[in-house]
Amino acid sequence: MRWSVLPLLVCSLLGCGPKIPPIASDLPRSYEEGEGVFDARVKKAFPKGTEESRMIEELTRQGFSIRPSPHGNFATFSNKQFPVESVWNVGWEAKEGRVTTVWGVYGGRGP
Repeated sequence: MRWSVLPLLVCSLLGCGPKIPPIASDLPRSYEEGEGVFDARVKKAFPKGTEESRMIEELTRQGFSIRPSPHGNFATFSNKQFPVESVWNVGWEAKEGRVTTVWGVYGGRGP
């Protein structure tokens, strides 16, 4: 029984987290550089005029969690790799079911 915990411990230390969504994969290691690349990808994938429902469907399919708020709409994906958690956010505004503004934010949280 004691050995059954070992794979969980190894995954925890090595960062065996969820698969990174295609729109967020292979970014530069630096969050500062990666954020610009991620933002450009988001804008290219979901240009102004995109149907909001199609964008939500695609982001959900890629593993993002959707959370509307009074300050806009957001889709978030996070990956915990000890000791840092990387976070990708897609924010947008829409009018009459069409995206009017979209942006991507990439960063990390850690000790």
